[in-house]
Amino acid sequence: MELGEPDASGRRRSQVEGSELTIDCDLVVVAIGTRANPLLTGSAPELTVNEHGYLLADEHGMTSLPGVFAGGDIVRGASLVVWAIRDGRDAAEAMHDYMSASSDADALIAAE
Repeated sequence: MELGEPDASGRRRSQVEGSELTIDCDLVVVAIGTRANPLLTGSAPELTVNEHGYLLADEHGMTSLPGVFAGGDIVRGASLVVWAIRDGRDAAEAMHDYMSASSDADALIAAE
């Protein structure tokens, strides 16, 4: 990395030669944390949101749609990345518990 030429404000931006990357994809979700994205709730109207359009989730990150977890800015609003990381870790643990419980229940039903 090196600093480029100063722009009109005098700020020099970092640049890395040859770091460009192109990835083929069908959909890109912009997650820059400035406001709730209405496309999310528009594509899943079962998700409950608050008056600001952010998803409602319980203490484990579970939304109103069973098996769908959320955290970070879409639940808290614009916040610090450390909270989003913590929410992700908490949600991962809750997802593991949720899927383990579902697998156990499925196994019991299949055994009957």
